[in-house]
Amino acid sequence: MGIRGDGVEAKENISCTIVDNVPSHVSLDANEQLVFLKNGKYHSKEGIAGILSHPKSMQYDSLSERLQHQDDYGLPQHRLVLLVHGHQSHKNATYQPLLAAKLSKLGYFVLRIDFRGMGDSEDNRDATVGRSIQQDVEDVATVYDFVNDKVLCERVCGMKLSLDTIVAHSRGVLAMFEFARAYPEKHVANLVNSSGRFDGQGLLHKRLKNSIEWRKEGGFWCDLARHGTTVKSWIPKAETLSAINLDTKKFSEISSKTWVLSCYGSEDSVIPSDAAGKYSNLFCGRHTLEIVPGADHNYYGLPADPNPLNLPFRKGLVNYCYVLVDKISDFLSWENQLDRFYKKTKYILGASINPADISPRWPLPYDFSKISNFRDLGGYSTMFHNRRVKTCCIYRCANPCDITKEAEAYFNYKLNIKRVFDLRSSTESVENGVISIDIPNLVENISFNSNASMSPDVMAEHYQGLLVSSYSFPKAYMIVLRNSLDSMRKFFQYILAGSCHSKSALVFHCTAGKDRTGILGMLLLSILGVDDDTIAKDYELTTIGLKTEVKLLKKLEARGDLYYTMLGKDSERLTEMYKLTPEKMCKTLLSSRYEAMRWFIDDFNEKYKSVEHFFLNELHFSLHDIGKLRDILLE
Repeated sequence: MGIRGDGVEAKENISCTIVDNVPSHVSLDANEQLVFLKNGKYHSKEGIAGILSHPKSMQYDSLSERLQHQDDYGLPQHRLVLLVHGHQSHKNATYQPLLAAKLSKLGYFVLRIDFRGMGDSEDNRDATVGRSIQQDVEDVATVYDFVNDKVLCERVCGMKLSLDTIVAHSRGVLAMFEFARAYPEKHVANLVNSSGRFDGQGLLHKRLKNSIEWRKEGGFWCDLARHGTTVKSWIPKAETLSAINLDTKKFSEISSKTWVLSCYGSEDSVIPSDAAGKYSNLFCGRHTLEIVPGADHNYYGLPADPNPLNLPFRKGLVNYCYVLVDKISDFLSWENQLDRFYKKTKYILGASINPADISPRWPLPYDFSKISNFRDLGGYSTMFHNRRVKTCCIYRCANPCDITKEAEAYFNYKLNIKRVFDLRSSTESVENGVISIDIPNLVENISFNSNASMSPDVMAEHYQGLLVSSYSFPKAYMIVLRNSLDSMRKFFQYILAGSCHSKSALVFHCTAGKDRTGILGMLLLSILGVDDDTIAKDYELTTIGLKTEVKLLKKLEARGDLYYTMLGKDSERLTEMYKLTPEKMCKTLLSSRYEAMRWFIDDFNEKYKSVEHFFLNELHFSLHDIGKLRDILLE
């Protein structure tokens, strides 16, 4: 590991330089930086230029300040959105600055880049080939590898991130899809196709129409933005052919875990209107289509546009970029992100030896079982040689005490559950009920949080973490973690004893199957090699799983002013600072946002270094035990 550029550490071939003396032609907002990303495998000079937008809420140093201003600025997310441009374009073209500003206000990190040979990036690798689709794919892969280098990314961004979304325009769409197809292991959850071409023959016809001697001359001249000025540039035939000859039908090979949003202007005269339909068919079942009425290829209106939405103008034309930005931002809202993950993971393919088998992630729906939030933790990919978590072995849920008679039989004979680990305190279990099924030694109480025996100050700190904001959950979770080591050890010892498999499954739960259950779920999935992004998304599924918990909701709502007492001696100050009400605190207590888990994982890794260190030094398992645990639960 060496030091590159301004002192940011680089791992292997990836480095990042933050530019202090920004050229006069580059305009940056207060939350933006000009950066150069370089991959030694692909780049020979400074690499690719990009403008990195940090979440606007990061202008406040402390969580307390950010929470006080969260109505204005979304709290920082562990997600980065990459924006890539089209042909003869650059990082500040069309809608890109507007989208970066909107998403960074919502809490996203946003990086908009210049491909090689464009804007401020280094020249094309081979002038006779030009900016090929493959070269663009390498530049996208460089961004992915930068984000995936957790040490480097954290040094630059201040947080560990996941590349959550790529938004591409026009020709850049081909590079985006080809990247996703060529590198299935570099998974990106959302791909946004903005005015992308589907049929390469259309590009060929356009080229021959605009440059009659194109074949004979071997290319054409055009104007390109380079380093703050416009220059005449030669586009070799090979560059255009790389786009024309790309087999877009192969994009269907892109991981089924990826969702595609396609956006087109209704007045686009560059891309045939059937491109939207062809992409819809290609990604059927994981595709959303949005049309921007009145917009052309670059999302501006035609000269005679009546501007019914009263939008701002740019260069004398109605600026429909604002409409496009709103559509993409809505697509990336946390509610829609959660809904897509739920749909993509609702069924687990290849749940057994036969890859055609399908297993439901939610095998005990509430209407049938009267158990909320019951789901299989299997099916998730891991970092270990394409192995994944076994299905039909480990389940998590809310309190299952109200299970129906019909579900009891399914629970026993179909799911083969032989052990239920109750993470609640013994008092809580008695007061709220325990599942009762005629299975020997079914329930084992392994109370988390020292059986709820904490000092008043620690108890107040714990509840402050759960009542103020979901972003303060990690504080409460770290307290629970610290006070639950013996219980966690019992849980994993049971698995290591060989008692957990498809014919002898287990389930663990607390009251809502959210906090204590979420902590144990994180440890389990993490030690098995599931990535942080997926762990947090699985945690967030509880938002859907708890929609049926009417009884619990009524009980929590009935506490009313008791919530103020739970805050401890700082109740009055905290109430005023965060504008807390009983309704708001109740809603927060039941929430399970993605970011709550990502921040908890950050705090966990900062304190314990890694999940392996935690199992070795805190739970006192051996490396052999960890390896055995993975062998038992991975397939």
